[in-house]
Amino acid sequence: QSGLQQAVGDAIKGERMKTELITNVSHDLKTPLASISGYGELCLGKPEPSSQEREKYLGVILRNSQRANRLLGELFELSQLDNPGFTLRQEPTGLGEALRQACAELIPALEEAGFDYAFEIPQEEVWVRLDVHRFQRIVQNLADNALRYNPKGTKVTVSLCRQGQEACILFEDDGRGIPRELAREIFKPFVRGEESRNSDQGGSGLGLSIAKRIAQAHGGDLTLDSGQGRGCRFLLSLRVI
Repeated sequence: QSGLQQAVGDAIKGERMKTELITNVSHDLKTPLASISGYGELCLGKPEPSSQEREKYLGVILRNSQRANRLLGELFELSQLDNPGFTLRQEPTGLGEALRQACAELIPALEEAGFDYAFEIPQEEVWVRLDVHRFQRIVQNLADNALRYNPKGTKVTVSLCRQGQEACILFEDDGRGIPRELAREIFKPFVRGEESRNSDQGGSGLGLSIAKRIAQAHGGDLTLDSGQGRGCRFLLSLRVI
């Protein structure tokens, strides 16, 4: 009886999550698509829009189409990661070197945003089984999160150490932090600050979900230690070989 109740409970929970996902996708696509439609009608409806007006309308259309495209791309990536048949392309990899390369790719965006940064990666190599492309996605998503929600002058620190049979990467910032009520749910799809949901600067709300699933697919995990007002501290743990 308890097994049947568990199965029914799981089925109800799965349907509830599916409904919530569809609702969130619909909500997040509605805003950019409405802008695309509205500015497209403006562009076509004016007999002779000035070049300045036309440029403004097309700029809004482009930004919102890119926003919708990012959402759909990340939604597809999330569905791939949740597919039971999904597998990583893991190979024995020096985690220090892979992390150096991933961090190097962050520097232009960090400098453009006026962020400070420090990378603390020891010379002694730590070996793990890694899908390098997916691993870089984790680092990029953590950086995107820091860049999106923190002010100029924020410092990002990325460090690597070994603790027993685990390799630990800390991705920290000294920015605004995450409200406690959000911190508990932050790795769930579409969870983000309400003020960012309809903002052009707001993300899809899928980046951290994707990052955590990639970490778990490696046999590791991605967790958060956050208190509002003292920045964010993400811990990525991977098994050493």
